[in-house]
Amino acid sequence: MKVTIKELTKKFGDFTAVDHVSAEFDDGKLIALLGPSGCGKTTMLNMLSGILPSTEGKIFFDDEDVTDLSADKRGVGLVFQNYALYPHMTVLENVCFPLRIRGVPKKERIEKAMKFINLVHIEDYLDRKPAELSGGQQQRVAITRALIKKPKLLLLDEPLSNLDAKLRVEMREEIRRIQKESGVTTIFVTHDQEEASSISDSIMLLKRGVQQQFGTVDDLCDNPVNLFTADFLGTPTINQVHGTWSEKGFVADGQTEIISFNVNIPTGTRLIYASRAEALKLNQDKQFEAEILEKYKVGKDTLVRLKYGNGSLRAYTEDKTIQIGDIVGVGMKDFGVFLFEAESGKRLL
Repeated sequence: MKVTIKELTKKFGDFTAVDHVSAEFDDGKLIALLGPSGCGKTTMLNMLSGILPSTEGKIFFDDEDVTDLSADKRGVGLVFQNYALYPHMTVLENVCFPLRIRGVPKKERIEKAMKFINLVHIEDYLDRKPAELSGGQQQRVAITRALIKKPKLLLLDEPLSNLDAKLRVEMREEIRRIQKESGVTTIFVTHDQEEASSISDSIMLLKRGVQQQFGTVDDLCDNPVNLFTADFLGTPTINQVHGTWSEKGFVADGQTEIISFNVNIPTGTRLIYASRAEALKLNQDKQFEAEILEKYKVGKDTLVRLKYGNGSLRAYTEDKTIQIGDIVGVGMKDFGVFLFEAESGKRLL
């Protein structure tokens, strides 16, 4: 099912939690709502589910306007951060509960439950109570209970936040597998950019209730519309050096050399030069010089931190001869290098 939101807004008194957001979420896709705490992700999820009424705007499921429909009439499956399982019920009873309250006969609801239980791989825990399950197992039960209703839309609100790091990685892969096999359109709330990047088809990035950018992971990383997007996505965090535009190019604060760019910017404009660590080349195609401050391993890769102007840069290198204190030439690849207006954060290059 395709989900369309038009100028969706939620206000709590004078505070605007979601501010005129418009987008289309394609049928059968997994979309991440990403952003820092308080950016409006959960509020938007609650409006989609019908738990919260919108202040302004419209919500469409395919071509049906569901803006004023109650939550029980929207056909939505919702998995909360705390999973909200019934502690006195077994796994099987928890999964069957939505069918039980619809009056589905016991034999039929167990047969239907087992199809989803096998999909989510919790068949070994049928007689256990939630207190006897790990966090990952509880999460699987909550997802199964949501799926058994055959929702048109599955909504997941920070479902991995209570898990340890290793289990988070395993369970986000499981969520992706389950979503693909079930084919249900899924919207996934998270503040973790790595989590969003690893499993989603598209990401909507929010800041203070305002949509910053909506697109694929590659769109947001390779073509950020502003500094906030560039800074929020990517590991390690994007390099940022403050400076000014001269007649011939960018001059970093604390430097005199010019980095040339083919772009027309008014002289004197305050800028932020931003670059991905993987976009810099050391001792190749030199465009400026910098001093090696640190050198360390990140997995199989070597990452160095360089002093440049009043700021610093990180860059990957395969040159094992580079040492702390060396002055190296720095070149730039044809991707992952940007100029942003310092005051507004708007991308200029």
